[in-house]
Amino acid sequence: MFKMKEKNGKAKDFDSDQNGTAGSTVLDTETGVAFSNGGCYDSCVPSCLQFRFASSSMEETYRAYFTRQKFDMLPVLLLFAFLFDVCVIILYVAKYDDSKLTEISIMGIAVLTNLILFVLCKFRLVSEWALANVMPFVIWILLCGQLLVHLGLHYDPLTPSDGAGWVVFFVYASYVMMPLRLLFVLLLSAVCTIGHSLMVGLLASANTKYMAVQLISNYLLYICAIILGCVSYLMSDKKLRRAFQDTRASLEVKVTLEEQKQQQETLLLSVLPKHVAIELQDDVGRSSIQNGQFNKIYIKRYENVSILFADIVGFTAMSSKLTAQELVKVLNGLFATFDKLAEENNQLRIKILGDCYYCICGVPDSYEDHADCSVQMGLDMVLAIAAVREKTQSGVDMRVGIHTGAVLAGVMGQRQWQFDVWSKDVTLANNMESGGIPGRVHISQTTYDCLSSNFETEPGDGDLRNDYIKARGIKTFLIKAPNLLKENKVLETLKVPADGDSRNEKGVNDEVETEKEAKSSLVARAQSARNVGNETEVNKIIYEALVEREHNSNISKQTNPITLNFKDADMETQFHCEKERQSGVSIACSVIIMLFAFFIQLTILPRTLASFLTFSIGSVILALLTFLSVGSNFPNTFPKSLVRFANWLETNRWARKLWAILVIFVLGAADMIDMFSCDVDSGYPSNLTSLYPYDDRCYYSQYFNFIAVLVLVGITVLVQITSVIKLFMQIVITVIYCVINIVLLPELHDRYDQFVYYDNQKGAYLVATKYELTATLLIISLALLYYNRHIELTSRLLFLWRVEAKNQKDEVYELRRKNEALIMNIMPAHVAKHFLGTKRKDEELYSHSYDEVGVIFASIPNFSEFYTEDLINNQGVECLRFLNEVISDFDGLLSEPRFKTITKIKTISSTYMAASGMSTDFEHLQSSETKKRWSHLADLVEFSLALRETLTKINQQSFNNFILRVGLNQGPVLAGVIGARKPHYDIWGNTVNVASRMESTGKAGHIQVVESTMNILKPFGYKFEKRGMIKVKGKGELLTFYLVGKDDSTDSIPGVIS
Repeated sequence: MFKMKEKNGKAKDFDSDQNGTAGSTVLDTETGVAFSNGGCYDSCVPSCLQFRFASSSMEETYRAYFTRQKFDMLPVLLLFAFLFDVCVIILYVAKYDDSKLTEISIMGIAVLTNLILFVLCKFRLVSEWALANVMPFVIWILLCGQLLVHLGLHYDPLTPSDGAGWVVFFVYASYVMMPLRLLFVLLLSAVCTIGHSLMVGLLASANTKYMAVQLISNYLLYICAIILGCVSYLMSDKKLRRAFQDTRASLEVKVTLEEQKQQQETLLLSVLPKHVAIELQDDVGRSSIQNGQFNKIYIKRYENVSILFADIVGFTAMSSKLTAQELVKVLNGLFATFDKLAEENNQLRIKILGDCYYCICGVPDSYEDHADCSVQMGLDMVLAIAAVREKTQSGVDMRVGIHTGAVLAGVMGQRQWQFDVWSKDVTLANNMESGGIPGRVHISQTTYDCLSSNFETEPGDGDLRNDYIKARGIKTFLIKAPNLLKENKVLETLKVPADGDSRNEKGVNDEVETEKEAKSSLVARAQSARNVGNETEVNKIIYEALVEREHNSNISKQTNPITLNFKDADMETQFHCEKERQSGVSIACSVIIMLFAFFIQLTILPRTLASFLTFSIGSVILALLTFLSVGSNFPNTFPKSLVRFANWLETNRWARKLWAILVIFVLGAADMIDMFSCDVDSGYPSNLTSLYPYDDRCYYSQYFNFIAVLVLVGITVLVQITSVIKLFMQIVITVIYCVINIVLLPELHDRYDQFVYYDNQKGAYLVATKYELTATLLIISLALLYYNRHIELTSRLLFLWRVEAKNQKDEVYELRRKNEALIMNIMPAHVAKHFLGTKRKDEELYSHSYDEVGVIFASIPNFSEFYTEDLINNQGVECLRFLNEVISDFDGLLSEPRFKTITKIKTISSTYMAASGMSTDFEHLQSSETKKRWSHLADLVEFSLALRETLTKINQQSFNNFILRVGLNQGPVLAGVIGARKPHYDIWGNTVNVASRMESTGKAGHIQVVESTMNILKPFGYKFEKRGMIKVKGKGELLTFYLVGKDDSTDSIPGVIS
């Protein structure tokens, strides 16, 4: 159900009665359909004969859909009219004389008219308005006119029972085939039946002594047909309402699917370039991604690219003056501006490392002016930081370094995916930044060679500030930027977001274009309408979706053209096993037919012992069958055993078929037994002046055939069986009645003809009643066969739509699972909950301060010696494949329960960064004892030892000698997401900086910590070796220790602090 948000924040359903439908409403919880008794129409129709949606707008849309569905019934009704005309013409020709020429001509015109209307309705050659408001009445008038003309011109003399069988079928057909409201059909049925009764009552000239009895019997037939028609109408209405709601649910699923898809793609593109994201999407959510014996690697080499590194100088001093939320807002605003600049300068953001931002030009699309783009990007960043410096009144500045070369770009590991680049040229670009000057753009000789004449340079002297540059003898340059504020037109309009306002962020062009194209789609329109709460528009879209599904339906390709069975055997089984919720109601109709058949028997047929026995036994059997069938509709009222039986009956295809056959057998047998109980051996009285209704000779035997019409309708009402079974049953019933009429009991009808026609020396040119009744049954049976086939085709189409809706729901669930797995591969689980399944504005950022967190940096310092870019290593790809295996194995450790408190932050080249205690579970332990509070730090140590053990195993398998160097620290950190539209999760703070220095200043094969960390870990049984005072950049000298292991023995060893 679609929901919208009111201003007060409360959820508001779209199918609520927003337009104030008059009268009270009761919601059917099974179908979501409301019974209503308000309004002019409702006051005219009993509440038991109507379903209504509580929302008038939704009801109006449904009525349009219901009417459209009945459009396909109009050709069926016209086919019946055509068959009626053909039957009548055949009867005329069979007893032709000159007086029949007028009748044949009139019926010929009727045939032509029916054919014309059939073509117009079948191929929709008239407007929908005409089909809904004109055609039904034209067809009704045509049918009534044909019937009355036939009665007036053909029957001479006319009797009260003439044409009653046709009226019975026509009345029922009006309910199931006319695209009109139930009230209008009731009125038309009343007009039709009253018109027939008036005509035969006024014009009948034979067998009129017992006219009242015959008219009462006729009306019993009509009332039964009306009841069956109303039941069929309401069953169809309820089924179509369910289909309507299924479509609404299906459309909602599509909207949700689109939202989930957009959310997934947005998050994926926030950290990964599109070319990498496309390759990853199919693999997201898999437990393992293998490519042969190695984990799949998503890395590609790119030549002729320019790499830019930019570091915020003075960031630590600025961050100390801001709160956690203020710092995240400032960073978010600054990096959002950088992302905008990157887009304008054809840059691809690689990663944000704390206060360091680096990007690349030439990946994945190459640019001839990549060097110019990168230099311009650097100049724009310097200008942007100047605006921040002015706003915050701080000494922050930007140091930019650029180098041009080749890179390997992609993602590493299995968790916390972040796009990165590797190569010796990347290392040099990083050193170009560290060897640069604040407020200037520092470039290498290679970049200088690729630069156009648009920029002026001066000597950079990078070798004097950086040993790496000096060791390689690289000449560097600084970009001159005179009158930058006046010349840079782009930056004249650039506004640095205030207080972290990230609304200047701009999505990728492809997303914008895709969004524009999607606005015209039904899904996009429904999504927009749902967001603004426009119920009328939503219902209009639902109607269009229904029409679209009709046009796109390919059911003919999926079903057998003869049996209508699905070509897919599993689909056919599923269709038959689906519970039919209205089966009990359809079986109950057989009781109604039996009851009215008995009333007709009492009114105009002999009241014999056989009639009472057939009614009693038949009624008991049918009532029992009905009682056993409706148990599932009243699970709280009926015994559980009966409910289970009813559910089994509704879901077992063969049981349903046998049950339906038994119902029709009882109905047909009761009527046929009554026919055979008639006295056919007694002679015809010569002095008979009137036909006594209760004579054992059954003078009004035509009513047996009229009851047979009701039996054929009863077969149609059954929803448990397919059209093939209905075809078989109708053929059997029709053939048996035809044989009885013509072969077994022809005397029943011959005696009637003898008295009415031949004794009065009339009717010489009329076909015998037994043949006319047989023709009537054949035509009605043929029309019902066509109708039943159409109904089953519609049922199968609705079934396909339900299957489609279910498949779409399953697709949503699968996409949601992949979406969750994707987000878990981008950011930690507790942070992912902040973004998953929610819509947030750009300014709604995530930030959180933690007071007691452990942080490690674990690097492989000798990997740089292993890494080469020669041909044997595929220019470095194979080296990175090995590193991917190492990082993936490290990621695999995080799946172990013992490391559940550990969160991977990111990887930086061959350095693995993780943290512990970043969960709300530990925030509740602030007042607990030290050992309990810092248990996660012990877990982090164990994780570090496990990393070392894992690397040792890899060395043994690959015959390498990689060594792990770990730096560990503990304390407060700030965790946050920078960029609401392009989220990047990271942690900042002095704790992180010191942990990084512990790693960079440590010794390979060791875990280095500061004194405060050692004091916390000692109670856990860890042993340490004092290293002494070391110089740490930005911190002066710190006393550090090496963690040498955990030993339960009390023996001390030299140099170990226990």
